[in-house]
Amino acid sequence: MSSEAKIRRQINWQGLSMRHLEIVNEIKLDRSHGALWLALRSIDAFIALIEKSWSSEDFTSSLRDLYEKLLACRPSMSSIRNAALMCFKIAEEAYAKGREMKEVIERLLRLKEYMSESKSKVAEKAVEELSWAKSFLTHSLSSTVLEFFRRLNSSKTVVVTESRPLLEGLTTAKELASMGHKVKLITDASAYQSSKLFNIEVFVFGADTVLNDGHVVNKSGTAQIAMAVKNLGVLNVVLCESFKINDQLTPNEVHLEVKEPSEITTEELKGIEIFNLYFDLTPPSFIDEVIMESGVFKPPFRLLPFADKPF
Repeated sequence: MSSEAKIRRQINWQGLSMRHLEIVNEIKLDRSHGALWLALRSIDAFIALIEKSWSSEDFTSSLRDLYEKLLACRPSMSSIRNAALMCFKIAEEAYAKGREMKEVIERLLRLKEYMSESKSKVAEKAVEELSWAKSFLTHSLSSTVLEFFRRLNSSKTVVVTESRPLLEGLTTAKELASMGHKVKLITDASAYQSSKLFNIEVFVFGADTVLNDGHVVNKSGTAQIAMAVKNLGVLNVVLCESFKINDQLTPNEVHLEVKEPSEITTEELKGIEIFNLYFDLTPPSFIDEVIMESGVFKPPFRLLPFADKPF
């Protein structure tokens, strides 16, 4: 069992200030934001802890407590893990060396800025790599994917899956239409036939976690769509910031979150278990490119994780 899995089994929700609990709970319950937003909110949680407890004797234990809780609350999201790990290292080292609180907060704010800018850099590289295509398919809601389409200088045909059970694809479709793209909203189940009908050239999607060998964790449905459209000659492309790379997990260790049955139906169904699997794992054999701020990567993948930066 990995160290992350062990941490997730040792959740203790005591000892944090109400503000920290609110932020951690906000992250845990969120269904409408992507990996970047969750990572930035994780940094906010550390800033809140530092502002409250920097001079307290138990700061180090509170720091670790917050780190462990963030790892446990959304285990499918490596953006949270990597942001929390970086914050933990920065704060722990600074506290041990007697640094000023203001200096530490400034470093965490620079970390937030770096992460925020990564999305734009990924989008820029995606425009350079994919602007040739006239028709795209996308699934779920990714702020990085939306940023890519926002930067294109011509209107494209974009087929958008509804992305059940919460239909975040509807938000994606509205955003794309407001940019001037020709948008078609479809059911998840019709992705293969619709891709054939509308001559889709590229299936572009975001990621919540990417293993260094190219396995991709994303909204449930991504894997089956990628497998299906690959047979049509569609190019499967992941847009991913480096802080979503996890080099500590093997595919068998990936935790795919299961959410509330009420998201599928509120009807009481006797003798029926409602299984709301929220994420799936797409094998690298069905991924043609991973575009990150550091470049465009193709199989065989050896992706480098979020590295220590001089924040």
